[in-house]
Amino acid sequence: MRRLLALFLGLALGLPGLAQRLAVLGDWGAETPHRPLVAQALQQQHQVQPFEALLTLGDNFYPRGQPVRRYLEELPPVRIYPAFGNHDVPALTKQLELFRVEGPYYAFRLENLEVFVVYSEHFSQAQRRWLEAALKASQAPWKIVALHRPLYSSGFHGGARSLRQSIEPLLIQYRVPLVLAGHEHSYERLEARGVVHIVAGGGGAWLRDFRVVQPQSKVRLKSPNYLILEASIERLLITAYNERNEVIDRVELKK
Repeated sequence: MRRLLALFLGLALGLPGLAQRLAVLGDWGAETPHRPLVAQALQQQHQVQPFEALLTLGDNFYPRGQPVRRYLEELPPVRIYPAFGNHDVPALTKQLELFRVEGPYYAFRLENLEVFVVYSEHFSQAQRRWLEAALKASQAPWKIVALHRPLYSSGFHGGARSLRQSIEPLLIQYRVPLVLAGHEHSYERLEARGVVHIVAGGGGAWLRDFRVVQPQSKVRLKSPNYLILEASIERLLITAYNERNEVIDRVELKK
């Protein structure tokens, strides 16, 4: 019934068919006051209009990556596709088994949307060759790259320059319009060389301030956050929410 209602609303708004809904949560597996609030906000959204899946942006469990079942049980009951961050490395094998993925980098598709999950803790030449081949072969209307360490950031760590030098040419060549990252415990939206970069690392970890504001930065918030992506054939809508389910940012991409 909810899917039928969503389809009706989509048609009423002029959207070409039913959009896929993907939740995105970064740096969430920590015992902070806002982590369960963000999880509850996600549950509320899922009850109104279900997600197809949930994507994480790494640092899934603090401090050393050991899975915490209670954290998982608080999230909506959908398939979780993880990226892996620096705090996940010590227990990477356990997390691969838990989330049922074969390796730390991979791709998955939800009809109109294909997500290429990059392992930013060790970006080898083999991984770059995989990413280029996967992007080249993709026929999805929307291609998104997700990783833990941001290519651009005004936050505590700053952007990962070597990653940017290796990955950015592929984003431009294969027309990837959106990159999602975590690592910084805040929210930031940046735009660089025709690509939107969203850093959404406020899902559960302790929040941090910004350091040096980058010229590419458009929106910066020290706030708990998560994202919902809605992908139709012609439109990709990215909405950022806080722990009270208030919209803190929104950007719409069109073909």
